Amino acid sequence: MAKRNKAKVVPMESPESYIRHRARSLPIAECWVSEKWESQGMAYVYVARKHKSGNLTVGGYLVDLHCFGLKDTMYFFNINPKEFKEILDSINEAFLMEKVEYVLAHNIIYAGIEYADDLGFKPAKEFRLTHYILEEDNEEIEMLDIECGYNGKPLIDVTMEEDPVKAAKLISMLEKKVGKGNFYTNVDLPENFLDDDFDDEFDDEFDEEFDEEFLSELLLNTKTFQFKIKLRNVTNPMVWRRILVPSFLTFTDFHYVLQIAFGWENVHLFQFSPKGYGSSPIIKNIDEYDEGDRRNKYMESDETRLFDIFVKEKQKFVYIYDFGDDWTHEITLEKIHPEITIAPLVKKGQGQSPPEDCGGPWGFQTFKEAISDRKHPEHKHYKEWFGVNHFDADAFDLNKVNEALSKFIKQLE
Repeated sequence: MAKRNKAKVVPMESPESYIRHRARSLPIAECWVSEKWESQGMAYVYVARKHKSGNLTVGGYLVDLHCFGLKDTMYFFNINPKEFKEILDSINEAFLMEKVEYVLAHNIIYAGIEYADDLGFKPAKEFRLTHYILEEDNEEIEMLDIECGYNGKPLIDVTMEEDPVKAAKLISMLEKKVGKGNFYTNVDLPENFLDDDFDDEFDDEFDEEFDEEFLSELLLNTKTFQFKIKLRNVTNPMVWRRILVPSFLTFTDFHYVLQIAFGWENVHLFQFSPKGYGSSPIIKNIDEYDEGDRRNKYMESDETRLFDIFVKEKQKFVYIYDFGDDWTHEITLEKIHPEITIAPLVKKGQGQSPPEDCGGPWGFQTFKEAISDRKHPEHKHYKEWFGVNHFDADAFDLNKVNEALSKFIKQLE
């Protein structure tokens, strides 16, 4: 009997993976910048690359040239030109946009980033992905003279910060970086509003104001949750962690603990839910598109604490990271310890987590086979992509993970 030819199954590449590895091979289609970027010190920049189909992959960048550099960035993958026009039209309602040459768009973005870096401010974390939509920042790009700051000094617009405490912290950081009186602010804060004890470093993702009564009550009711978290559909070896965490952590905090424990890079979206996709409530960072379903379907991860959901031992939940590769983690509450703990701690674990954007569990299996076999037809491709020709799937450094977690808890204090 003749053998049947089996079609090769090619895993679908996620948008993030495509952008990382192929976006720069697409030609620049058009670039847009808000018209009054020089006088306002704030630039909306869009860079569009064209697919063979005529669709566009677009990077959006909000650049504060007065102080903070790249405040926000996003991407739109493989959209049709009509959709892009609608995006520009929506921006045009507040900021008139003009078409420009790529070199100007590039220089505005990187000038803002460089200026902010000197002041101690880093670009929005999503830039780790969206910078691949831009050309490499090297000598091949003509350097233009882009003025940053205001009259030679940083300018902070504190009215753009909703939280006055955060605005005060930002001003305190600038005072310590460039000296009092060496920057401008558009409003005067009340006398003695700034506290000299503000830390040089802070992260608003972990910043929550507690009054003493609430904090005392919170700690009084705190227990220690012992979780076992297993990465589904990953074998040889299985990848799992046993973690102790305080029960008062929010699900956003828990997300960051899991990112550290599994060695993820925190470059994708996430959600928690009872059984994964199709189950509710979904605990996530709620955006404007979710507000309509908030009461029935969604819970805000910044406002929901572990003890709001986990109430008994053996209870299960699911954490999904990266909605392209769909890394699904099965969470089991193994034990509830009555003792109070503050610092998350990984007690035990196994296996190295997959590299980001490798195509999900099945793509990861192909990656492991190819990277370890020089004769594999995909070996060269994965070697160039991964950067080395070896991946130790069994590697797991417990001490290194807990050292990273100890730094995390300092941000919570």
